[in-house]
Amino acid sequence: MKKLYIIYLLIIATLGVALAVWMQNHQKASHAVLISNEAPTGGDFTLTGPQGVVSLHDFSGKVVLLYFGYTTCPDICPTNLGNLAEAMHLLTPEEQNQVQVLMITVDPERDTQEKLATYLPYFDKHFIGLTGTPEQIAEVARRYGAVYQKAAIGEGALGYAVDHSAFTYLINQQGKLIQQLPHATTGSEFVQAIRALFVS
Repeated sequence: MKKLYIIYLLIIATLGVALAVWMQNHQKASHAVLISNEAPTGGDFTLTGPQGVVSLHDFSGKVVLLYFGYTTCPDICPTNLGNLAEAMHLLTPEEQNQVQVLMITVDPERDTQEKLATYLPYFDKHFIGLTGTPEQIAEVARRYGAVYQKAAIGEGALGYAVDHSAFTYLINQQGKLIQQLPHATTGSEFVQAIRALFVS
C-alpha cells in the first residue's frame, strides 16, 4: 500500500513538472504575453506619418486612441480597426473632431509611409498610420506596454507574420495614458470610454 502511494506521488510530481514546462514553452511561443508587472508610463513620442513628422503632442486637446499593428495582419488588426471605425461613426461630428486614432506599425520593414496611407483609409479616412526606425518603434512600444515579435510562416509570399499584443491605448486631452482597452473592444465600448474623457 505504501509503495503504491509513493508511485502515486511520483506520477503527480512528474505531471506537475511536465505542465510547468508546457506553460513556459507556450508563453514563449505566443510572443504577446506581457512580461512586466509595471504599469505602462505612456508619454509623448515622435514618429513619421504620411506627411512627415508626427508627435503625440500635435493632438493636444484631443482624445487619442493608439494602436500597434501592421498592414498585412490577417485578422486581429482588421477587427480592432473596424471597431474603432464603428466608434467614430457612432460619435457626433463635433465629437469626431475631438478624437484621433493612430496606428503605429510593428512591421516597419514592410509598412512604408505610402502603404500606411493607403491602408488606414479603408477603415476611416481620418486614421493616421505611423512608422519609424525599429529602434524608435521599440522604444514607444516599451513605454506603452506593447509587445511584438516576428514569426515565420513557412515559404509563403509574405515570409513572416508579426505576433503582437492587441491593446488600444486611451490617451486623454493632456497626452496622459488613461487606459488599456483589450482586443475586440466593441465600437460602443470605445464610445463610452471616449465620452468619459469629454466630461472628466
